[in-house]
Amino acid sequence: MDQTVRARLITIAAKKEKAAVVYQNIQVIDVMTRETYQADVAVDSGYIVAVGEGYEGVETIDGTGKFIAPSFIDGHVHIESSMVTPSEYEQAILPLGVTTIIADPHEIANVKGAEGLQFMLDDAEGLSLDVRMMLPSCVPATSFEHAGASLDAKALEPFVNHQGVHGLGEVMDYPAVERADADMLKKIEQIEAAGKLVDGHAAGLGVRELNIYGVAGIRTDHESVSKEEAIARARRGLYVEVREGSAARNLREVLDAVTESNASRFLFCTDDKHLDDTLREGTIDYNIRYAIRHGIKRETAYAMASLHAANAYQLHDRGAIVPGRRADYVILSDANQVVIDEVFVKGESVARNGKTTVSSEKTPVPATLRGELKTKPITDRLFELSLEEPKAHVIGIIPKSIVTEHLILDVPLQDGKFVPVPEQDLLKIAVIERHHATDFSAVGIVKGFKMKRGAIAATVAHDSHNLVIVGTSDAEMKLAAERLVKAGGGVIAVNGTEVLAELPLEIAGLMTSRPFQEVGDTLEALNDALDVLEADRSFNPYLTMSFLCLPVIPNLKLTDSGLFDVKTFQHISVQA
Repeated sequence: MDQTVRARLITIAAKKEKAAVVYQNIQVIDVMTRETYQADVAVDSGYIVAVGEGYEGVETIDGTGKFIAPSFIDGHVHIESSMVTPSEYEQAILPLGVTTIIADPHEIANVKGAEGLQFMLDDAEGLSLDVRMMLPSCVPATSFEHAGASLDAKALEPFVNHQGVHGLGEVMDYPAVERADADMLKKIEQIEAAGKLVDGHAAGLGVRELNIYGVAGIRTDHESVSKEEAIARARRGLYVEVREGSAARNLREVLDAVTESNASRFLFCTDDKHLDDTLREGTIDYNIRYAIRHGIKRETAYAMASLHAANAYQLHDRGAIVPGRRADYVILSDANQVVIDEVFVKGESVARNGKTTVSSEKTPVPATLRGELKTKPITDRLFELSLEEPKAHVIGIIPKSIVTEHLILDVPLQDGKFVPVPEQDLLKIAVIERHHATDFSAVGIVKGFKMKRGAIAATVAHDSHNLVIVGTSDAEMKLAAERLVKAGGGVIAVNGTEVLAELPLEIAGLMTSRPFQEVGDTLEALNDALDVLEADRSFNPYLTMSFLCLPVIPNLKLTDSGLFDVKTFQHISVQA
């Protein structure tokens, strides 16, 4: 804090001068003591100056019937999953009370490497939304698939001291940590030397592995899917990020682990959330509402949305309505339902009544980031799946989860080839390498989409983001793939020879420069297409499909190199 500013704030706190703004008789949601009480709150020079009685302001606002709480921090989010750029994402989430995010741009980094990372940093710079970028730790995510780029410790080194970089992103390559891989340890070392933090990704890890994570310097995890997993992580010093995204919805199970004794180790995140879900239900505000309904004390829920995240990421200048903290706060008319009237960053209004009050300056998108899919020719044979026996390893969908089941099922064959059988919920899934036009592609069987006809496809396919297609026939899968190749990437739904809905994603096949409202409307059209296909709407099929390629999340996945058993960390045959 500038000393001139500090001297002024001391004078105001001593009641010798008026503050810029005083909220009188407002209900303060105190995340420090987890209580709500009535007081006056003085704000000046971008800081909370005083909480008490008898303060005067140049502007006085009657806070009767209103609440003031610290604005929200999303502890782990991939902006690319919103399918818009950071500057456009700001416009979508500021009205929801989120003013700080810990963002990991490893999606675009896996496609475009350092160039993609630089674009995200450039576009996030100067926004009202405080975007704290975590350098992607695993590009490529694993050696079991083919990404568009590679970022080793040396490639990341020029970014380590960038003012927009807050640490090292989720370390999902656990085997590299356990074998003390030199490059992985170098990434951690150079981040720690800069006084920055290391994020974790402990999907499916037990106590032994968590101990290894701890000594490696990893301090957070967002992959808990049960009460038991969450408690195990908290006991070993990890901050547990309670996740509710579009595909991975873990609030209900993980909130069972939260008590008043251990709550300080828990915070909220969204990880991957589509823009349509964000606009329909919210992000961190949704998590607060859910937590309160779940039985979490209201003030504790708000603390998880602010103070605990600030502590986890050493953002000690914000996260509470106390003197000396940044004036990042929300004014609410209903604290239990998280009805937000106005949002402030450093004491300045940035959103009011669901609309932003600030504009974003957008960074021009380099031509080299604009989509061109480089795939091998999309032929009929590419989608064939030959089996010698009618028994196969099948990916089983678990609704609202990115974890899958490893099923072994009897499957029908025609002339020695698997043909999708929608009546039995047995569909075909294909993954095609789309970065370097290699010969890598694979076909598998998936159960759980309940799609009766058509196909869906996307170039959003975590984490290497190859072209993924799920369908009821080879012809429809081929059409969907061809359309996305022509568009340079995106998300699509087809039925027969008809394109039902399509969202082109011209930036690396992951994002678009279009306004967030337009993107939200197109995503809703894609959702409506699912009704035509008679797919299961109890979860998000597009986002679920995108995680079926991720070989670091249990149990069975499909990469461009083939079917992958996450438990044994090796590729296996579809034939059982």
